Amino acid sequence: MTTCCQNLALAIVCMLPVCTVSGQKARASRSTDPPGRVIGYFAEHGVKSGRYTLKNVATSGAAAFLTELNYAFGKVANDRCEIADEELALSHPYAAAESVDGGADSDGPHQLRGTFHQLQELKRLYPHLKIVISFGGWGQSDGFSSAVQPEHLRDFVRSCVHIFIEGYFAPGVHVPGVFDGIDIDWEYPVDGGTSKGRPEDIQNFTAMAAEFRRQLAAVRPGLLLTAALPAEAELYANFELKAISQSMDFLSIMAYDLHWNTEPRTYFHSALFRDPDDPSTAPADTRYGDFAVQGFVHAGVPRKKIVFGVPFYGKGWTGVKGVEHGLYQPATGPAKSGGGYSELQGLPATADRQYNSTAVSCTVWNDETFWSYDCPEAIRAKAQYVRAQHLGGAMFWELSHDTPDLELLRALTARR
Repeated sequence: MTTCCQNLALAIVCMLPVCTVSGQKARASRSTDPPGRVIGYFAEHGVKSGRYTLKNVATSGAAAFLTELNYAFGKVANDRCEIADEELALSHPYAAAESVDGGADSDGPHQLRGTFHQLQELKRLYPHLKIVISFGGWGQSDGFSSAVQPEHLRDFVRSCVHIFIEGYFAPGVHVPGVFDGIDIDWEYPVDGGTSKGRPEDIQNFTAMAAEFRRQLAAVRPGLLLTAALPAEAELYANFELKAISQSMDFLSIMAYDLHWNTEPRTYFHSALFRDPDDPSTAPADTRYGDFAVQGFVHAGVPRKKIVFGVPFYGKGWTGVKGVEHGLYQPATGPAKSGGGYSELQGLPATADRQYNSTAVSCTVWNDETFWSYDCPEAIRAKAQYVRAQHLGGAMFWELSHDTPDLELLRALTARR
């Protein structure tokens, strides 16, 4: 699964004119070309905290850069799909100053309000933008393993399509067309995330993808069906990748969180290529983005159906000495950012900042705190990798983590 692009990581970011992809010569794209699809996750918890709303997506200019916005998350419980927070999604009235289009929500009966109405407003302002409802995520995927059992599957999928695609949100509130598709972020079949899965999750995921495709096609051609899948080889081994890619429009590789800040040593958490100095042992020695991409290709997933995921956040460790700028050094525990978050959001202050052009990732060390994150240089290089590998596009988690002037999104889309 090795390509010249992996062996010559620096050549990719320096715009080699040709690179061998699957034994054929492929012309490198210009660095000013878009990377294809640009998919950003919008996290509902940002609205709950008041930190980031759908109005921010519009006023920041981010909506103009996106092809799809994945709304995270819908809920899987009781073998069906549900709206995670009905008051927030359907009922909360937005004043004119808070809303996407500058108009106050209607207070009449059977009116769609809340974030789902804000999504409607966003689509009216940006008609090119597809809105997709995402289900699952870390800590919210427990319901999948039961819901996709053969005896539940058809009714489970029907509930998702009925509520979110056909728009039967609540009694008296029927608003079709808010969502243009469904994204499955099941973390993870078989091995599980916060809870254990079942061995039969492998085949049941494939059956779920086919059933979603069947029911979505019955509603309307062109509705999107996507999935966010892990980049760790031991986890994506639990997916029948070729089979599910036949049902899905594309598969996003979550090429981040490949090392966790609960580990007793610091690492890159989102390396594109393997750093020869990385002391990781199997299976962690294959935890870098290109390894996952080549694994998906080797499994039979068409390149245009692969979307490469990048983080708009960093992971940090504390108790880290400044040797080698803190990289691959012992740590005493996870770090928190200045706002008290467990992740670094935005970009850090200067301090001891390093860009590793082999791994294609950035680090910063200051006062025994070490952060691994994707700086604009790294994101530009990853966008070029997406183009050089002829992938379907790029995805990121998540919109609220960018800087106010969209440094990361501009880097990803080659916009100034």
